[in-house]
Amino acid sequence: MKPCAMSKRQVGVGVAALCALLAEGRNFSRDELNAMLDKLAASPYPKVRMGPQATCYVMAMPQLERFEYVCKKCGSHTVYPENRLRIANMLARYRDEAASLRTFGLDITLDESALCRKCKSAKELGIPTHGRIISEPTSKRDKKSFFWKVGDEVAIKSYGSLYCQVRSVNFECWVNAKYISEDGVLLGSTVNVRTSPSLDGIVYAQFSKGGKLKRLPARSGDPNDWVRVGLPDSFRRFDFGDRVPTRFLGGFSYDEGKFATPSRLGKLAWVINGKCTVVQVDDAKILKAFLTGDKTWAGKFDEQTPVKNSLNRLRELLDPDYTAPKPVAGSVDADVDVGVEGDL
Repeated sequence: MKPCAMSKRQVGVGVAALCALLAEGRNFSRDELNAMLDKLAASPYPKVRMGPQATCYVMAMPQLERFEYVCKKCGSHTVYPENRLRIANMLARYRDEAASLRTFGLDITLDESALCRKCKSAKELGIPTHGRIISEPTSKRDKKSFFWKVGDEVAIKSYGSLYCQVRSVNFECWVNAKYISEDGVLLGSTVNVRTSPSLDGIVYAQFSKGGKLKRLPARSGDPNDWVRVGLPDSFRRFDFGDRVPTRFLGGFSYDEGKFATPSRLGKLAWVINGKCTVVQVDDAKILKAFLTGDKTWAGKFDEQTPVKNSLNRLRELLDPDYTAPKPVAGSVDADVDVGVEGDL
């Protein structure tokens, strides 16, 4: 539907200005956008309709299919071995949103260079890919669910200021010492391989009697009744992932490879009137409502959110002289790293 065909209820007072602009075949200028931002700042808050307060969720299954990105700038191919559907769907969505916003008089393009490893390195983007466990929880309760030891090398699936999603690089697990011989032969009828040296540890795999696993050297602090083992290559695609507080990690590096291939979705950027800003998932909804003069935009569960609530984000996107304030440490915003969903 063309913007001029929308009803006044949908676009408010912005419809006349928008139709005139499109009739002239031009985009909003920076001065016009800044004037609209000032007008929004001075406007009253509208009454809004609340969305549902609770909902049911369907568990998402792991997506292991590979995605191959062909760079529009240099033509290089970048392969992502996991989350093909996630990357493909979100990239298509952002491209469509940029095209849609252009029909509303906005000079906007999507900068996809972050998806290309040749154009943008992980270090340049600030996405650590590997690290080392440098400390552990101190409380008994937290220790029970912490599956790592100081010195463990990890690949970082997604990086956040407070938490990281990590996976083991060497794929070490644990077997009870009485069920494995000195040369790695399994002795029990069914031997459980666990993610931590405890009967409470998650059972990662089961092997029959007579199977063989590689015994790994013990480390300082390892319990005497458990043995570290390496898993066969056939288990690597099902490697155990875990959420680890970022403060427990150190020794960061930025080499991407087989076990560290962040999707980089969280580093895609809008370029609006020459200003580059990292994409956030609701940007297109907010911008469309702002450009058309609507006073609210619909959230994920159809809840109505005043456009004025997003004034700072609009200024960040549209005003070249505006710099967004940094989140206060410990605040909700401080823990919302773009692309947490395993997207970095």
